[in-house]
Amino acid sequence: MRRGILHNMAKEAGCNKLALGHHYDDAVETFFMNLFNSGSLDCFPQILSFPKGALLIRPLVFCGERQVAAAASRCQLPVVKSSCPADGSTSRQRTKELIARLEKDYPDLKSKVMGAVERAGIAHWDAV
Repeated sequence: MRRGILHNMAKEAGCNKLALGHHYDDAVETFFMNLFNSGSLDCFPQILSFPKGALLIRPLVFCGERQVAAAASRCQLPVVKSSCPADGSTSRQRTKELIARLEKDYPDLKSKVMGAVERAGIAHWDAV
């Protein structure tokens, strides 16, 4: 529903593209969350066409979370704290912490996962 609302708001504003801020770390975390929760090798798409004509893009997907945070700080962009009551105790947070632990033994884990996602034929990852 949230995606549909965003699409409708973009169309009402006269936009044909909707850019989401998901970054590299989000993609790796989403891949693991899909694997753990549904047993599927999947990730969110980089580019997605909406049925009503708008295009959803994720232009930051090859930028790491630290790079995005550094750029936001450098440009003095406001960072809005999540108001979600579950913030910090979510499946995504647990996955983020697991990846951090695994990276101690496998420092190139994220790049290997992203490479596998790009080569695996996962929907909407071979288009870019």
